[in-house]
Amino acid sequence: MKLIWKIHRENVSISQLAGFVAANIVGLFIVILGLQLYFDIAPALDEKTGLLKHDYLVISKPVSTMGSAMGLRPSFSDDEIEDLLAQEFVKQVGAFTAARYQVTAELDIPQLDMYFSTEMFFESVPECFVDVTTEDWTFQPGDKTVPVIIPQDYINLYNFGLAQSINSPAINLEMIRKIRFDFVLTGNGLCETLKGRVVGLSTRLNTILVPESFMKWSNDCLSDRKQSEPSRIIVQVDNPVDKRIAEYIDRHDYVVEKDKLDGSRINWLLNMLISIVMIIGLIICLLACSVLVLSVFLLLQKNRQYLQDLLLLGYNGLYVVLPYYALVGAVNLVSVLLSLFFLWFSRHFYLSYLALIVPSIETDSMTAAWLFSIVFALITTIVDILIIKRQIRKIAL
Repeated sequence: MKLIWKIHRENVSISQLAGFVAANIVGLFIVILGLQLYFDIAPALDEKTGLLKHDYLVISKPVSTMGSAMGLRPSFSDDEIEDLLAQEFVKQVGAFTAARYQVTAELDIPQLDMYFSTEMFFESVPECFVDVTTEDWTFQPGDKTVPVIIPQDYINLYNFGLAQSINSPAINLEMIRKIRFDFVLTGNGLCETLKGRVVGLSTRLNTILVPESFMKWSNDCLSDRKQSEPSRIIVQVDNPVDKRIAEYIDRHDYVVEKDKLDGSRINWLLNMLISIVMIIGLIICLLACSVLVLSVFLLLQKNRQYLQDLLLLGYNGLYVVLPYYALVGAVNLVSVLLSLFFLWFSRHFYLSYLALIVPSIETDSMTAAWLFSIVFALITTIVDILIIKRQIRKIAL
């Protein structure tokens, strides 16, 4: 066995192996760096936008002076919604459903001698468009508590505007969840009082959301008015930078929340750049693996006579080929470990700057990078072993 290892070691080109290891490290490092960057930066972006996910646009119609004077409200007809849904850049369309009754919110805290009452409104959208995931987002007729989602902008306005002007403490979602409101619903000669609680903050929808099941139940019970056409719709698109979207909106004189559209474009471009970087790294990895396969192939051809002699002398085929298996396995293992080390070092460097930009960001772990590296190394090692095994069979013939 020592003789076999000695023969192989004398014919191995250290420079070729070093070149492959360097190339493989560069390629694998680029791939896992792009992957890790995405998972680390994703929390700083919109929660429901991602590398292979869609973007959402909220569309409405402009309010005209003449229409407002006549009591008319702009709305979308069924034909307009169908026409929008028929566009190639649109995945699906959802309508905002408004409450057709009066809503009053009351907050009474006797311990602090505080009482608050205000008129407000409810809206609902299909659940697939809601960007808050929680088990509390349910309602059944007979429930005495209504879950509510409010815009993140409302909290920001209070924390950075009103709270500072009246010298009040800032609040967060956990504090808001502990507050219980009384919602007084009036309409159709009836009055219902239900408890309400905030279960999440939306960064996508600038409205006070309630579940669709609650909206249907309350409108049926408290309103005798017919369901009006929606005044706002939410549209799911694949690519927010598609010029056809802007052309369609301009042609129909629709209004889009521009800041949301711009944010989606920035996020989409960032994801595209990360994807391109990962593809380039993957190509480098594949080229490096090809170099290793070619090097092993040339090494087998160079040692063809030695291998044939060893097989003729009665050496087991596994013993003859085992050094090559160990070679590709060791090279791939070294490449993975060094790539992960460089990733750890680089991540420690860029996370310090990311924390300055977004202090409250919660970064992801390196689990995805570890898993990808291990799977990639296993696949390339198995492929290399199969190629070596096939070549040895040819030599043995």
